[in-house]
Order: sequence, then structure tokens, then C-alpha cells
Amino acid sequence: VPLPHLTGFNGWVQNIAFHPKDKVLFAADTWGKLTATAYEGDAPKPLWENATAHDGWIRRLAVSPDGQHLATCGRDQFVRVWTTAGKLVAEHRAEEEVFAVAFAPEGKVIAFGDLKGRVKTWDFGTKQLVRDFDASVLFSVSRLQDVCGLRVVTFIDGGKSLLVGGCEPAGGGFLEGAPVLVKFDTATGKKHSEWKFGAAKDGFVLDVAWHPGGYLILVTSGQPGSGKILFLRPGEKEPFFTHTNVANVHSVTLHPDGKRFAVTAMSKASNGNGRPKTADGAYPGNTSPVHLFEIPA
Repeated sequence: VPLPHLTGFNGWVQNIAFHPKDKVLFAADTWGKLTATAYEGDAPKPLWENATAHDGWIRRLAVSPDGQHLATCGRDQFVRVWTTAGKLVAEHRAEEEVFAVAFAPEGKVIAFGDLKGRVKTWDFGTKQLVRDFDASVLFSVSRLQDVCGLRVVTFIDGGKSLLVGGCEPAGGGFLEGAPVLVKFDTATGKKHSEWKFGAAKDGFVLDVAWHPGGYLILVTSGQPGSGKILFLRPGEKEPFFTHTNVANVHSVTLHPDGKRFAVTAMSKASNGNGRPKTADGAYPGNTSPVHLFEIPA
């Protein structure tokens, strides 16, 4: 059930996250801007923004379970940790562009994954790297191009397991690949299992949210207009719910009450080929609405 959405971001909104206690929504966009907005009521209230949180594209945003910290990563190869009031706490420069970041349940360690499928855990308090995970299945070299399929990391099973999602690249140029999830043991770094589902046109698993009901909410996007929202129980081969009315979906976040979730997506009618769409010849720009959904009881 869609609810009223928020607008007014730069570029497109790459990722969003609810504060676990306060009625605040955090958003990161493709211009390197990080924002916090109070979403209660009919008129959303901006709380703070940092237009230069990263030098360009912020690939991922995460909020700690205790609501004290944010983590961001991006094209500039940095992983950064902030307070939820917007103050920088710590940063780590990776070897490559960083595509994904997530907090462990205790909130003191984060996991991040880079261009080449190298996933690491990092204690941002001590500034020490903890463990490596091999997700190189999500990387290939094609036509002299580095092709990255890694898009999301997330902890499940109370932090005992780490999920890494994206796609197994089928080639360079116009990238295609089937969505993939890989499950690791957090303590040892050992791979437990790997799931591949969907066709090459379905592209990436771009984000994952764990529902307390024992299933994953995934969003996928590949060729233009192919966005999907999937409900999947770990271990099962096929999703038990699929929604296809949101095109080019980028991220998903679950509300703390478990009854609502939000996704971001590019507008379905975006005119990428540049031809006028209106009678007066105006060129309509893309929009990036935040869609809110209710989960039936």
C-alpha cells in the first residue's frame, strides 16, 4: 500500500535508512550529499545536511542498531562513520571504490565490500581491520574493463552470518548478470552457501532488509524498467512474493515496527533518449521518489 513520498534530493537517492528509535529518515545521493529528515506529519522537516559527505557518488548508507552512528561509503574509496547528528567519527580508505557497508548488531564493527569483491570487517573504534571475505564471484574483467557486481553486505542471524549480494557479471559494456547472494560465517570468513536466481536481465541484488518474520526483502534492478521487490526465505530457491510496479529500484529499508518499508527508485517514465515528451517540447527530468509500503498483517 503506497503512502505519500518524499522529494527534493540531488541526482538520485542511492540509499535510505530509518533511525531505529527517532522518526528520522537518512538519505544519501549520487552527488555526495547526506541528509537527515524528520518524516512525521504532512510536511517533512529537514534536520541537517552535508553536501560534501563524499567526493561524488555515495554508494551506501547504514545506521547502527543503537541509533548512534551512520556509515557511508562511495566512489572516492572511503568508508566513513558519523554520529546521527552529522559529525564525522572515523574513516578508512580502501584499495578500490567501495560499494557496500553495514553495521554488525553490536554496532562497533562494520562490514564493507569493494570493486573487486573483497569484503572486510572493520572495528571503527580501534581503526583495525578484523577479517577478510572472498566474494570475487561478483567481479570480472571484460573488454579491458573492471566489472563489479557487488552491491550490498548485511548481517543476519544475530551477526553470525554475513550476506553479500549483487550479480555475477556476464560481460562488460552493457552489463548483464543474474542476481546472486552469498552467505558467509562472520567469525571465520568461510562461505556457507550461494544462491543465484532470476535471468541476466534482472541484474543486481541492490539491497536487502531482514524482516523479523524470518525472511529477506530484496530489491533488484537490471535493464531499464526491470526493478523488482522480492520476499525470500533463506534456503528457498524462489521468492514467495514479487512486486514489479516500481521501476529501476535502488534500495530498501525496513521500519523499526516491521509493518512498513520504503524503497527508492528512478521514475518509470524517465526519458533517457532525450526526445521531448510534452506538447510544448519540454524535456522532463528524472525524479527519485521514496515509495513507502505497508506489509499486510
